[in-house]
Amino acid sequence: MSEKKTLKLLREAFASECYAEQMATLFAKIAMQEGLPGIATEFEELARGDNSHAVGYFNVLRDAGEFYYGFKTGNTIDNIQTTLEKEVIKADGCAALIKIARDEGLENIAETMEEVSISEMQHIHRLNNLQNEIIS
Repeated sequence: MSEKKTLKLLREAFASECYAEQMATLFAKIAMQEGLPGIATEFEELARGDNSHAVGYFNVLRDAGEFYYGFKTGNTIDNIQTTLEKEVIKADGCAALIKIARDEGLENIAETMEEVSISEMQHIHRLNNLQNEIIS
């Protein structure tokens, strides 16, 4: 059976809202650093709106029984497992990016990605601990 276009578009909308929220949050920080608190507040308000939209899309997808890009959402145990799987994928992506950056002579990017990779591994460790606490 082919994928329903509605669910595909909802997943894309969810991802877009998450991206927009993060970008608005970063722009708010930049505006604040530049001494523009009024503009920072506007960006923060946009981020809250984007978050609200993302939550709505997420809930619709969850209620439809949809897996988000192949990852199950549900109770806390399911959500820890899903997050753990995503963190492993991100850690693997970091390793690939580090290698490519080094192959291209971009050592500063490789070093930055090594820091991100360490953080991803810490996330994996924390999630494993959480999972073990709940299962025990």
